[in-house]
Amino acid sequence: MSAMAQAASLAGSNEEKISRFDVHQIIQHAGLMVSFVILVFTGLPLKFHDWAISQWWVGVWGGIEVTRTAHIAAAWIMLAVCLYHVFYLLYTILVKKKPFPVKIIPGPSDFREYYQEMAYYLGFRKTRPLVDRFSWKEKFDYWAIFWGMPVMFISGFIMMYPVFVTKFLPGWFVSAALVAHSDEAMLALVWIVLVHIFFNHFTPGHLPLNTSIFTGKVNVKKYREEHALEYERMTGKPVVEKPVEGVPPGQVNLPDGKM
Repeated sequence: MSAMAQAASLAGSNEEKISRFDVHQIIQHAGLMVSFVILVFTGLPLKFHDWAISQWWVGVWGGIEVTRTAHIAAAWIMLAVCLYHVFYLLYTILVKKKPFPVKIIPGPSDFREYYQEMAYYLGFRKTRPLVDRFSWKEKFDYWAIFWGMPVMFISGFIMMYPVFVTKFLPGWFVSAALVAHSDEAMLALVWIVLVHIFFNHFTPGHLPLNTSIFTGKVNVKKYREEHALEYERMTGKPVVEKPVEGVPPGQVNLPDGKM
């Protein structure tokens, strides 16, 4: 059943779901998440190797060589997931002719959405902006992670094969790669913990866990509140923005009656 037909057939019950992520996206996220966790757990003790807790943690893993090997293996898994993601995007856009991957590209509407949301939080606007498939925060989150991948992979490759690399490049490239890899890794860790996890799991309405990326499904009512423009396009049912009686300020106001 197509997404439009599925959405159009749903009733307004809070238990009904809309498919947001397909199985490929779920697998990609799971692979990225698992590899990232292993990289963090093995990379931090290597970076802070002189700390007592790092030396204890390396011992838990079975020694420095095992820790380093696990780190490298996780890096290869992450690279495979990234390549899987790129091929998935190309196949979805070029072969299946689906437009939704292109919607992750930032556009002028994202700046408007950002200022409207800031105006809402500052009290200058009574409602949040209506959002399409991806909000400005989701796009920013996606590209913040995406652009850091080449830095990590290139610098990691240089550190894995320093003798080979220095046959073609000056020796200082190895030192520069160590700094770039270490700093970018810490930036990624801080970003994932303070931004990605917070906005996706700790914001009101998602606590204690946003399960959509694990199940691929989103509650219909939540979907039309958080992605009203796409919901309207999928179902043909209008979602209005003006305040109505009985609806608290800041909520997306929906038509009366069932979907």
